[in-house]
Amino acid sequence: MQLRFLALAAGLVWACTAWTATAHPASLIARVDGEVHAPGDYTLAAGARLSSLLAAARPDTQAYLPGAAFFREHDRLEQVRLRAGIEHDLADLQDHKRPEIAKVAEQLLQWIDARNATGRVPLAATDVRLMQVQPAADPVLAPGDRLHFPARPTTITVMGGVGAPCKLPHQPERDARDYLRDCPITKAADTDDLFVIQPDMIIQRLGIALWNRADPQAVAPGGVIYVPLRQREINRIDPSFNTDFAAFIATQALTP
Repeated sequence: MQLRFLALAAGLVWACTAWTATAHPASLIARVDGEVHAPGDYTLAAGARLSSLLAAARPDTQAYLPGAAFFREHDRLEQVRLRAGIEHDLADLQDHKRPEIAKVAEQLLQWIDARNATGRVPLAATDVRLMQVQPAADPVLAPGDRLHFPARPTTITVMGGVGAPCKLPHQPERDARDYLRDCPITKAADTDDLFVIQPDMIIQRLGIALWNRADPQAVAPGGVIYVPLRQREINRIDPSFNTDFAAFIATQALTP
């Protein structure tokens, strides 16, 4: 009886240890790529923070820090749902009675079909020392996290209610509205607002009509100007379509 009890106890201890190891892994693997001195997969202790990954990889002088992208699996699943909702709305807008709306919807559907949900989330900081003294800016890593450092782009993109998406040379201090001179809007475009999606995922909604005109706003290299579709034309489909689309653009990593 005593031997049986000891065997059962040993089995229970083993099971608890195995469960604990599964529920609380002793290590995790995270990846860094792009313009860094030491790209690759890193095995880190459970509880490690983003600053430790950043310190190990060491971004080089070519890294464009405003465009650094942090990807997380949990957030990717949320963005899958966002993407699916946008696709559904665009499919409905393709049947819109106004041909200019239907045409832009087709263009945007092609754009989103070529892009996946990424799980990109904003980075509060990229300075290791600052992150280490500000825990809120230094999240605990999870398995599968990835950090990407792009090279500095030389262009900005205009898309949405335009004849075709435009890649234009970046000009420091040029107002977002002024870029529309080189990428004319169509009748599908809303005439009250623009969305500027900066490379660090900050989204700015700018008034462009006489009644709500915002102060001039520069676009950083790699930024996107999203010309929203006419609000009154999309209200019956989804009033939040334009803000959702701008949010999805922000999740995409910069491309050269």
